[in-house]
Parts: sequence; structure tokens; C-alpha cells
Amino acid sequence: MLTLPMTAYADGSSSHAGNTVMGVSPSGELNGTLFGSNAGNTVMGVTPGNTVMGVSPDQTPSTSANTGNTVMGVSPLQTASGSGNTVMGVTPTSTPTDGSSGSTSGNGTTTGGNPSESDIYNNQVNLNTVWNNTNIETDNVNGDVNGGAAATANAFQAVTFNNTVVNNNQYASGAAVGSDLNAQVTNVNGSVNLGNTVACNTADVSTDPAYTVVHSTQECAVGDPSQATNVFVAQVQNDVNVSGAVAANVYTEDTNARYNYVNTNQINSSAVNSTTNVQAYNVGGSVNVSSSAVGNTAQVVHY
Repeated sequence: MLTLPMTAYADGSSSHAGNTVMGVSPSGELNGTLFGSNAGNTVMGVTPGNTVMGVSPDQTPSTSANTGNTVMGVSPLQTASGSGNTVMGVTPTSTPTDGSSGSTSGNGTTTGGNPSESDIYNNQVNLNTVWNNTNIETDNVNGDVNGGAAATANAFQAVTFNNTVVNNNQYASGAAVGSDLNAQVTNVNGSVNLGNTVACNTADVSTDPAYTVVHSTQECAVGDPSQATNVFVAQVQNDVNVSGAVAANVYTEDTNARYNYVNTNQINSSAVNSTTNVQAYNVGGSVNVSSSAVGNTAQVVHY
């Protein structure tokens, strides 16, 4: 079994800590990610659950790694490979004991100064090229072959159990943000799962408080955010799943706060391109291929 995971996870002890930014988990049971039809509430991925832009017709792998500015997480255990500006982690230690902690006003601001409140200010700027090249060649594999590639200029994630105020600002420019994935895979007794994802800016907020207030601005001015995936597979016993996805700006949020205020602005001035080519021969299962390109996408789940 060949596995090439490059992951960034935000771990929390709540049922809402599973939303990930750029999670690469291509094998077997997959983490919910954005960019996968059937994904959980996540950012940039290709697997089952609720998603903001489906690119995976079946159970294709979530893909990501090699991020530009990586996760600012409000939860421990974030990792990211190949990142530019790295992780800023904030782990809340106190949870509101009742719904009375903190107070909000109608314009989306809070009184502040509450020990059960998390005030998060994230400012990320990427002015240079972010690029990933991944090449895979395998033969005679007894299990599965799983590969993931990704490039991201700015990525932010907050997971809290406190009342939460988030101010997020992300700006990306430069010549390009992109990722190339080339794979030749033959004689596999299991499945082949390959994915390639690219984004200028991604932000994900997951909270379990009495109130949540979010102000988010994302701007992509990159010359060419793009992905190119070229795959040749032959003699595969089970399924072949290949996906490629590109987005300029991605915002996702899920919360069970009784009061939830969200003000999000997304601006894209870039050409967004996605190219996926697959040749598949002698496959014992299904062949699922998807490719997508999107400018701005946002999803808010309030329950």
C-alpha cells in the first residue's frame, strides 16, 4: 500500500471539531472535505459528507498538502507540509457554562472582556508564487494506492468551544498558485485514489458557544490559480477515483450558537483553471473522475 498523505488537521473534543482545511486522507474512510461531493463541512477536499462544491462522484480521496500560508488553528494538533507562513494555534481552555456568558449587539460586535470568549484576529498576506509538483509511479501493489497533492496561498481554521469573535483577512497575489500531479499506476490489487486541490484563500470556523461573530474578507489576485492532473492506470482490481479542484476563495462555517452573525466578503480577479486527464484500462471496479474550477464559494451551517 502506497500512501502519500500531506495533511492539516484541526483536532478538538467536540462533534464539530472535524472540519478541516486542506485535509489529505485518501484511503478507506475519508475525512469530510470541501471540494468533494458528499463531504463534511470542510475546506478543499474530495470525500463524503456535506460540502461546498462537489467534485467527487463516489468516495474519492480528500486531498491536500503543500499549503502556502497554513492553518491558524484554534485547536491543537495542526500540521501542514510544505507551508509558507505557518501555524498560529490558539487552544481555548474554558467553555461557557451557560448561555448567559457574553453579550452581543445587533451590529455583530461584542462587549468583550469575557473570560469565556475567544477573540481571534487573523491577517494573512501572500505575495509570491506557491507551487507543488507531485509525481507518482507504482507497479505491483498488493493493497491500495493513495496520492494527494495541493497548493494554497493562505489557509485559516478556528475550532472553539467558547463564545467566539473572529476577524479574518486574507490576501493573495503573485504569479501563480498551482499544483501538478502526474501518476502512472499499474497492477494494483486494491483501489487507486488520487486527488489534486488548489486555492488562494481558505477559511473554516467551527464553534459550540452561546454566540459567534465572524467578519471575513478574502481577496485573490493571483495570476493563475490552477491544477493539472495526468493519470495513467492499468490492471486495477477495484475502483479508480481521480479528482482535481481549484477555488479562488473558500469560506465554511458550522455552529450551534444561539446567536450567529456572519459578514463575509470574497473578491476574485484571477483566472481559475482546472485540467484533469485520465487513462484507465482493465479496471475491476468503477472509474470516477471529476474536475472543477470555482471563483468564490461559501457555506454556513447553523443548527
